[in-house]
Amino acid sequence: MSDCLVLNGNYQPLSVLPLSLISWQSAIKLCYLDRVKVVDEYQDWQVHSPNMEFNVPAVVALNDYFPIQKTIRFARHNMYLRDMFQCQYCADTFNPKELTIDHIIPISKGGKTSWENCTTACMSCNVKKGDKTNVRPLNTPYKPDYYNLATLRRKMPFKIKHPKWLQYISVTEQHKFSD
Repeated sequence: MSDCLVLNGNYQPLSVLPLSLISWQSAIKLCYLDRVKVVDEYQDWQVHSPNMEFNVPAVVALNDYFPIQKTIRFARHNMYLRDMFQCQYCADTFNPKELTIDHIIPISKGGKTSWENCTTACMSCNVKKGDKTNVRPLNTPYKPDYYNLATLRRKMPFKIKHPKWLQYISVTEQHKFSD
């Protein structure tokens, strides 16, 4: 369970791809080790040790600034995010469990697994396409950079545990609060 937003030394999230979150236990441990400072706490959530009581941190910031790695890994979720969870053949939007990665030039015909040769497809479109090479996706696949994906991620709903997170995430759409 991820209950605490982690900010870099400059008070920006370490990552929005995925959102930099840690458990409340890790947050308290990092506070105790003096590696982070508490920015905000849950006012109605305390934990107890035999000798102490702590408010659970909702937002912590690292004491030092660490440069953020801006390279994007080729990964299923990142590809789905690049394509906004939309099948690139039928244009319908799906949840991740209903999507597949399609090789535009199939592996059986020499295609590589790369940003430029892979696209998001629903299961039925991927099966229909099979190993054909004459079927083109709606959008030309491209290798996104960190800023492309971060912008797309910010447009999607976030499940957040504390309203204070919003001021650091810079999101542009509706948000869901979760318990």
